[in-house]
Amino acid sequence: MAVLNSMYCDHLSGQLAAQEEKQKKQKKGRLNGDGLPRLLTGEEFYTRVVEHEEATEQEKIDWKEGDNARKQRNKEWKVAYQDTLQLWEEERNLAKQDKWQIAWAKPKLGKLEAPAPKPVANPGNTDNTGDGAEGDDGNEEGGDDGTMSDGGSEDEQWRTK
Repeated sequence: MAVLNSMYCDHLSGQLAAQEEKQKKQKKGRLNGDGLPRLLTGEEFYTRVVEHEEATEQEKIDWKEGDNARKQRNKEWKVAYQDTLQLWEEERNLAKQDKWQIAWAKPKLGKLEAPAPKPVANPGNTDNTGDGAEGDDGNEEGGDDGTMSDGGSEDEQWRTK
């Protein structure tokens, strides 16, 4: 009986630890995650805001460094692939001349390293005015401004046919 009770308590404590960890992850990006009212001009809240902004900036810097490293690794991978492909093409050309079959298959680039998700921008720093003037240069697409919308002039269309 004592052994079963001990096993049950261990199981429950594991579940409780997992639940607490899940709650910590949910509160990560929130300054006021517990839902209680706060004095927004208070010293404690202000320090939390400053710490949060510093952590966000550090996340952005770390992400940028990681992304640059990923791009460099992908670039090196592509250069190595181009070298291997060039060797394969030379051997293929020799095989064609001498009328024999090449021993190895054409190399494939494969899947490159995908970028990590970009850190979420601080919603307080966005500059959305909401006036709808964004990207409005006065030129309406598909309007009667004298341009053709089917991909070019008539001369270009006749040359390609």
